Amino acid sequence: MRDRLDAARRRSFVGRADERHLFAAALAGEAGAFSVFYVHGPGGIGKSTLLNRFAADARGAGRPVVEVDGRLVEASPRAFENAVGEPAEGAVLVIDTFERCQGLETWLSQRFLPRLPYDAIVVLASRLPPTPGWRADPAWSETLRVIRLRNLDPDEADALMERRGVAEHLRARVLGFTGGHPLALTLAAEVARDEPGSLLSRDPGRSWEPGQEVVASLLGHLVGEVPSDQHRRALAVCAHAEATTEDLVRAVVPPDQAGPLFTWLRGLAFTESGARGVYPHDVARNALEADLRWRDPEGYASIHRSVRGHLLERVRASADAEALRTVRELLFTFRRSPVMAAFLHWGGAEDVFGDLYREADRQGVLDLARRAEGAELAAIVDHWLDRAPEAFQVCRRTSTGLPVGFSAWLRLSEPDEHDRRTDPVVDAAWNHVADQGGLRPGEHLGISRFFVDPEQYERSSPVMDQMLFRNAQAWLMGEGLAWSFCVAAHSLLWQDNFAGIQHTLVPGTRRIGATDFALFARDWRRTPLEPWLDLLTTQAMSGQAVLPDADEEEYSVLSRPEFDEAVRAALRTLHSDALADNPLVRSHLVATGDLADRTRELRELLTHTIRAMAADQRLAKLHRVLDATFLGTAPTQELAAQSLAVPFTTYRRHLTRGTELLCDRLWRQELAKDD
Repeated sequence: MRDRLDAARRRSFVGRADERHLFAAALAGEAGAFSVFYVHGPGGIGKSTLLNRFAADARGAGRPVVEVDGRLVEASPRAFENAVGEPAEGAVLVIDTFERCQGLETWLSQRFLPRLPYDAIVVLASRLPPTPGWRADPAWSETLRVIRLRNLDPDEADALMERRGVAEHLRARVLGFTGGHPLALTLAAEVARDEPGSLLSRDPGRSWEPGQEVVASLLGHLVGEVPSDQHRRALAVCAHAEATTEDLVRAVVPPDQAGPLFTWLRGLAFTESGARGVYPHDVARNALEADLRWRDPEGYASIHRSVRGHLLERVRASADAEALRTVRELLFTFRRSPVMAAFLHWGGAEDVFGDLYREADRQGVLDLARRAEGAELAAIVDHWLDRAPEAFQVCRRTSTGLPVGFSAWLRLSEPDEHDRRTDPVVDAAWNHVADQGGLRPGEHLGISRFFVDPEQYERSSPVMDQMLFRNAQAWLMGEGLAWSFCVAAHSLLWQDNFAGIQHTLVPGTRRIGATDFALFARDWRRTPLEPWLDLLTTQAMSGQAVLPDADEEEYSVLSRPEFDEAVRAALRTLHSDALADNPLVRSHLVATGDLADRTRELRELLTHTIRAMAADQRLAKLHRVLDATFLGTAPTQELAAQSLAVPFTTYRRHLTRGTELLCDRLWRQELAKDD
């Protein structure tokens, strides 16, 4: 039976060529070969499978094999020695699941292993890496080889699925979920082989997820028991965020527990630490998120909102280069949204990086523009390089530093006739803003004017990712941003995707050379950032391309004269139900909520602003008039003047001046909340 099992394992075994080569050298007794192999990695990564392969290779080489399972051995020297017995010369000792008796590690390295026969070979497998002391001991430097097992590469994963009977056209979708994790591949391959419709029935553009049985099995191997609810929350953050830091954990757990929980995350077998924080292996991330969405959808959404809020604060508090990295991390939390998936590639980011434009890049940028769109577009790029070089971002190949693409975010506060004559797209943007009432003081419009990647023209790519991160940064940090515009040559290709992020098609096209460009616009004053992020959250939580609600009430965008008139009308109806009909109820002065809440908040804001004027002695007279007129009980202005014992003409002068000052203060608040 052992022979039959070994034969079946040999037929199904794939990959691990480097590890098997090292072990073969040890079996052959080659000079310089290692004699102790310490294999470690997360559950399901293939440690036991590799040890079975080593044991079969050893038996094939005529070596006696002693196999020990750490789950079946008491963690004491005597019990371990009894399980091993007296290994013969040339024996191969295979110790699996060593993490169950990891406390023996020091004794093993210092007392037990040195007593083995000279030509013995030892293989240990554990979820935990060896202690630093063992690895640093010079006595072991030529004998001990530590092997951290990784996922199978795409070719190896494909071979495993082929041997498991998975149809070729389904393999890419299975690999997308598993990331090459051997156990996940094996379990998912069973589903793909026995229920191929489960992969074919889904939208091909979306990632596939196996059933809950597969997910539960994976989590049992990868994670095991989670100590507490707070540990589970920290684990959910680690799965949801691209990289987890201690301060991010602190955003979802009690502050005094953040440090120990972060240390726990760092020590898990399926996580790694990098410059940006701790991150899990792909299959662990996918399985943890799939389980949380199934088990606790509301909890999953709550974790997302907490992570989203923390990262948004970091974006706004960061310097430019750091902000771009944090923008990437924020957008990563929306990766399940089909809308975001249409824009972002998420692969190969290490191949290119976004950088500032330098004058030395000019010719390279113009060459890229000509390759992508021809001389006419290159002439417009040339204009903006003179006019606003700081607007440009260059994407460079990491290996050479040469530009491979570029973009520009034009921040424009007032129209310029030369710009409009040179660039039809900018002219169209200004026309659209004028048709919608124009800009208010302190506001600007932003145009994602160029997205040039000649190799992947207007399609998702690592270069496009870098451009979009900068674009999103402008939206997230856009102080005074009233309108944003995006430009695309393929309007039909992009129209639904831009609608998903609330950028609507501006009627008409603008021809440049042989290409018609479409313009997509968004008024950030009518639908501000937080509702926009809520829409992306809904898309990410559901995994569906949810579009904005057509009946959703927008904010009012009032000119200064309209705003002042609305304030005067609000003061006149401050204590009546008519206040609910005032345009200020839909302004940025009040928070979102139902009509009653916003009406009450507006009434409280007006009352508070009037009373706050009392703190300034220079405004005492104006405050008294406003208080008596709008907060007092006098039914007419004449009676209000009498109650103040001032002439009516003086009263009217103070009332006019006080109302103007009140409008000024509220207008500044309105514009500040727009920001």
